[in-house]
Amino acid sequence: MSQTSGHACPNCGASLSSGAKFCHACGTAITLQKPAVPGFVWILGAVAAVVLVGAIAFQAGRTSGTQTQPQATAAPSGAMPDLASMSPREQADRLFNRVMTAHEQGDQGSVDMFMPMALQAYALLGTLDPDAHYHVGVMQVVTDQVADARARADSIEAQAPGHLFAYMLRHSAARMQSDDAAALEAYRGFLANYEREIAAGRQEYTDHQRAVESFHQQALAETS
Repeated sequence: MSQTSGHACPNCGASLSSGAKFCHACGTAITLQKPAVPGFVWILGAVAAVVLVGAIAFQAGRTSGTQTQPQATAAPSGAMPDLASMSPREQADRLFNRVMTAHEQGDQGSVDMFMPMALQAYALLGTLDPDAHYHVGVMQVVTDQVADARARADSIEAQAPGHLFAYMLRHSAARMQSDDAAALEAYRGFLANYEREIAAGRQEYTDHQRAVESFHQQALAETS
């Protein structure tokens, strides 16, 4: 009978073969201990490892009692402009600029995000000047609200007869509806009032100088 070193009878100390149920020397019944299940041992080890890694990560994430902040990532194209320190009008104008920049870049997601906020910001101002009416009208053109854009042009005309922004909005609305006659009429109205209006030195013409001068060149080219 084969012997296995280290496995002895608990009664007489005789060496026993592996798997023996009785001692061959004294006949004592041997209670065999079941070996640990390898899978269970592996699971315990894995759980312990996870707990250990978590503890290390938690400890590493603490600096002077605070957790490490995640790394900063690049702001999305639709990020909210910083409006906290601006007046209500400045907030509205900043949102307008954000909408138009997104529109020029083909970023429809940002247009959809900021357009309602911009329109609401202007609505909260109450009475609008021609420049603010123009901003709202341009956004309405961008979103195909042609009738509303025309109404904005009429509001500008009522406040400041001959104002160039009224003709620019009317032209944009006419183009949206492929109304060539109305577009040509808007060009002619713009040119008829251009010199007088520029001489008036309105701040909004300076603020939108590129748009005004571009429209002026188009009007000259289309009516010559």
